Amino acid sequence: MKIVLFEDSKYKNFYPISRMRTVAEIRTGKYTQKERAERTFTSPVLIYSERAGFGDKIERNGDTLFLNARLEDSDIIKDLEYGVVIINKQGEIVAYRNDKILSKEEIVKLNAKEEDIPLYEFIWDIIANLRERLSKDLDNSHDLGQLLSSIHKSTHIENQNNVYIGKDVKIENGVLIDASNGPIYIDNHCVIRANTVIDGPAFIGEGCFIKCGSLIDTVSIGKVSKLSGEIEASIFQGYSNKQHFGFLGHSFIGEWVNIGAGSTNSDLKNNYSPIKVNLSGEEYETGMQFLGLIMGDHCKTAINTSFNTGTIIGPFCNIFGFNFPPKYLPPFSWWGDYFSEYKLEKAIDTAKIVMKRRDIEMDEKYEERIRQIFHETIELRKNWEERRSHG
Repeated sequence: MKIVLFEDSKYKNFYPISRMRTVAEIRTGKYTQKERAERTFTSPVLIYSERAGFGDKIERNGDTLFLNARLEDSDIIKDLEYGVVIINKQGEIVAYRNDKILSKEEIVKLNAKEEDIPLYEFIWDIIANLRERLSKDLDNSHDLGQLLSSIHKSTHIENQNNVYIGKDVKIENGVLIDASNGPIYIDNHCVIRANTVIDGPAFIGEGCFIKCGSLIDTVSIGKVSKLSGEIEASIFQGYSNKQHFGFLGHSFIGEWVNIGAGSTNSDLKNNYSPIKVNLSGEEYETGMQFLGLIMGDHCKTAINTSFNTGTIIGPFCNIFGFNFPPKYLPPFSWWGDYFSEYKLEKAIDTAKIVMKRRDIEMDEKYEERIRQIFHETIELRKNWEERRSHG
């Protein structure tokens, strides 16, 4: 039986992180959705998306289990009879088993079973669910209790049976690794500099670098990221830098982001009320008391940039200046004292330089995706600027 994660029409609810990738490729704990499904079924997983240039080519080729890419937990669905579709309480398609990808009209003709199975609805749901998802992923990793690298004698580990330290990891003096409140997983080739505190649950991906005196609590950090300052209840998709002092809390940062020294976000309103967000021009009630910054790929912030609660920044934005930027910026925005459009060719040239510094060459498919996003969002930028100019 083949496994396919399908991206449904709600992929836009996961902007700006899903601008450059499918929902199946978004990090939701220790793993991306695809990685978790591969672990669950111990087999390769394909991705289906209706978006041009996204996902894999899905051919009609035998018995296939199709799972919604928004599934909070793919472990729930392991055995499903052929010709059956699972629909949740909200009437959404959770999973079905067939020999080909079906339209929604075809799916509802299958033998339907209604089950109360949760799906992520918006990108901020992933942040809200991070502690629970991380704890479950790490508890099920079967690696906890292993220390595969030597650590400095002054390093203190609380609840060592709940900690994994991979190969070729350097942990300097005075580091506190406290797994009392959840497991901690430090992957291969990481460096944890002196006097850092890591509170679980926490996943620090391969090749990450944590600078001196950092305070890290409830995080999922994708590979080859460089971090410093205070970071709480946040996700880094990977290959991003926050190398200096400043607070980042209840946030989601895409790939190839650089956050300047002293940049800080708020994640709690002064009146403690639920946080509203603006996503692509639409306002939403999140119901969350804590929500910080959601920033797409290839964004850059200048030193001392401050972000309000529930700020959403599209990919390829440059932000500078001493005032709070708007709570929503569309893709390819330059924001200082005023808005201007980030020129496409300059954006691509800079992205190539940044990626090459990590020994990754931008391929044609990736570059075409950047161009596609730029052209798809021209009207979004124009309409957003007009609304702002008219107050």
